[in-house]
Amino acid sequence: MKLSEFAKSDFKKEPGEDIKENLSKSYDELKDLSQDDLYNRLKSEVDRQKRSGEFNKDALLSSLNAIRMYLPNETYENMIRTIDEIDGKN
Repeated sequence: MKLSEFAKSDFKKEPGEDIKENLSKSYDELKDLSQDDLYNRLKSEVDRQKRSGEFNKDALLSSLNAIRMYLPNETYENMIRTIDEIDGKN
C-alpha cells in the first residue's frame, strides 16, 4: 500500500488490537478441545519449531516463571513436567 492510499484507508485499529484478535481467535479454536487434543497440538507445534530452529526451551520456561504467581502450584508443576516431557521426546 502506498502512503497516499494508507492515509485514505479506514485503518482504525488501536495498537495491540491484532494481538487481542489473535488471542480471541486462538481461544475460540482451542477452548473445546480435550486435554489429549491440546497436548497433541502442543507437541506438533514444538516439533515444528524444532525443525525450523525456533524452539527455545529456556525462553518458554522464563515465560512460565513470569506467570508462576498466577498459577496454582500443581498447574505450574504440571506445565514444567509437560515441557520437559515434550522436549525429551524429540
